[in-house]
Amino acid sequence: MSQLIFASNTAESKKLSHAVSNGALKRIRAGIYTDASWDEIPSLIQSRWYQIIDFLYPDALVSHSTAVSLLPSNNVVYITAQTKIRKKIKISDLLTIEVLPGNTDILKEPFQPNVFRSSPVRYLLENLQISHKDVASVKSLGKDWVEKELCRLLERYGEQELNRIRDQASEHCKALDMEKEFSTLQSLIGAILSTQPVEALSTERAIAVAKKEPFDPHRLQLFKSLADYLNQCHLVSRPYMYNSASWRHLSFFESYFSNYIEGTEFEIDEAEKIIFEKSEINHRHQDSHDVMAVFDVVQDYTEMVTVPNNPDELMNLLIQRHKLIMAARPEKRPGELKFNTNKAGDSVFVSPEQVEGTIAQAFPIYQSLEQGLPRAIFMQFLISECHPFDDGNGRVSRIMMNAELVNAEQYKIIVPTVHRESYLNGLRQATRMGKFRTLTKVFSDLHGYTSDVDWHDYSETRFRLETDFADKLPDQGVAVFNKQISKYRIDLPVG
Repeated sequence: MSQLIFASNTAESKKLSHAVSNGALKRIRAGIYTDASWDEIPSLIQSRWYQIIDFLYPDALVSHSTAVSLLPSNNVVYITAQTKIRKKIKISDLLTIEVLPGNTDILKEPFQPNVFRSSPVRYLLENLQISHKDVASVKSLGKDWVEKELCRLLERYGEQELNRIRDQASEHCKALDMEKEFSTLQSLIGAILSTQPVEALSTERAIAVAKKEPFDPHRLQLFKSLADYLNQCHLVSRPYMYNSASWRHLSFFESYFSNYIEGTEFEIDEAEKIIFEKSEINHRHQDSHDVMAVFDVVQDYTEMVTVPNNPDELMNLLIQRHKLIMAARPEKRPGELKFNTNKAGDSVFVSPEQVEGTIAQAFPIYQSLEQGLPRAIFMQFLISECHPFDDGNGRVSRIMMNAELVNAEQYKIIVPTVHRESYLNGLRQATRMGKFRTLTKVFSDLHGYTSDVDWHDYSETRFRLETDFADKLPDQGVAVFNKQISKYRIDLPVG
């Protein structure tokens, strides 16, 4: 494996220089050599830059922005050393070392054998310093970064961590000549902990945390990306004209399939007895109630035409609808937000303390979208990602999606059993990779399919769905059903 080789004395330097003359080594700078090929040298220096620091400044510590990233930025690293003036050391064109004068004895921690960096307390102070803009990289990450980092530490370790940081910074700021930076850090910590005015803060995340409305920044960026993608799509509007019979039949299958997807499995004949005859099936009280309860919500036109005008209304609708559909399952705490973080497979959803803040932050994004299918898709994904309840999140998310369509006087969407894996795959790709084409395609195709079914006559409706294998498991009916929905596909952008 290629390595950097350092000359520790004059005799060794002569020996290494002789090896350069013989072509065995290459000289990078005085005292620094390598046995790497020319093609390997750039990556070697980028990955082993700290060895060069240890050779040139063995008592220094990696500081400021480099202490955070532990990587060169635009081929520049920052260190603090016991020098009188600032220096710039150029290691060929591949690495520049910015040497800053300062104390190297306190608030430091090792990150490689014999190589130290500023501790978190210290690099928070350092990154509040004014950064010169005339260099290719940035010495200090700035106040906004410090706010976000404090929020991250608060969420991970609690208030005691921010109090510890403030105490240590107070103790050492004079020795570091960073009293001014400590004053700023103290005001930021106080504001985030709501003991000082929130006006000290400038980032959305920190302000939300200070107001006790913390949100998930990763999810918020995911929602913005989804909105950007939906704005690129030319989705088809599919108007629906209300008719009591078609509405009732569509709502029946909407409830049947929505519950089946979540594991409440009945035959269609059994679901008919539950909904049309108000019968309980084989002493399955809770399962029977799930099917009936979802039907009661989705067949109520007044309920389904209602969409939120602000974040509070959205939370109220979620809570009310969840309470209705989960009423028979008191152990699932109907209408109450989750206490514990939930997950599906490898997907971990928004933490309980960030649910309301994340939904509030995402609401303006939702409002920016065109009414109808764009808002419907966004709403379904928003609720699915936040997963605000212990159970029933999938059903609630699809109810909220279809309410958007009803409000826009468009057909609702059924997600039949046969298309379950495609639907879940679309959600997984969106969640884990930030790719939204599959999810958008699934809903667009199903919107087209739902609009093409004649819902007026129940027997004809059921015959059509069964003929298309909509009620089959994916491995039994996907080929037949996909042939049907291929008629409604539209061109979608990659992403």
